Amino acid sequence: MITVKNLHKSFGKIEVLKGIDYHVEKGEKIVIIGPSGSGKSTFLRCMNLLEQPTDGEIWFDGKKITDPKTNINKVREHMGMVFQNFNLFNNLTIIDNITLAPTKLKLMGRDEARQKAEALLKRVNLLEKAEAFPSQLSGGQRQRVALGRAMVRNPAVFLLDEPLSNLDAKLRATMRTEIAKLHQRLDITFVYVTHDQTEAMTMGDRIVVMKEGVVQQFDTPQVLYDTPDNLFVAGFMGSPQMNF
Repeated sequence: MITVKNLHKSFGKIEVLKGIDYHVEKGEKIVIIGPSGSGKSTFLRCMNLLEQPTDGEIWFDGKKITDPKTNINKVREHMGMVFQNFNLFNNLTIIDNITLAPTKLKLMGRDEARQKAEALLKRVNLLEKAEAFPSQLSGGQRQRVALGRAMVRNPAVFLLDEPLSNLDAKLRATMRTEIAKLHQRLDITFVYVTHDQTEAMTMGDRIVVMKEGVVQQFDTPQVLYDTPDNLFVAGFMGSPQMNF
């Protein structure tokens, strides 16, 4: 579904991504983890060209999206993005937040968009909040709206950038379960950025461990824990005393 070859990204003289190679199979849940400043969010944002790579190739479902001839807006129609800070429009109701993109992009008519939005809100237990505004919702409810907004276009891939980091511990655990159920129900590809090791180990089919713009290891949670490639991965993904 996604292939990345020798990806580099610099901001001025600061090199944030340093030659990443990576691939995601259709239907996989991939988690990208690393400490602050490791480049994980930049990496995610490069996948739909919200950040333009300095060098390298990105392929999405057989299309080379780093080719200047590729219409990236058409490609983005098949990607759902969920941000850390929800990015909801505070002046729009919840139902209007969800229907805005598909109607503006002419992906569907207003009536069809509303029907889908209502079905999605029902799925995430928020149908009764359809006419409310974001300020009237809790953090967990707003994040469910953000997920619904990404889902309404039936994307092939979800890109999630630390979507639970603003929530309290109990709500984070609840939302982790909801996201896992969502993936199981929709059977689509997830790429999920986090700094939380518990989230990574419980949610990822495979985990990308990053440090200073370099992938340290890319494998299943069990392999990362049992046979880390280096001391950084050993300490970051498990108990240093045991793993060292």
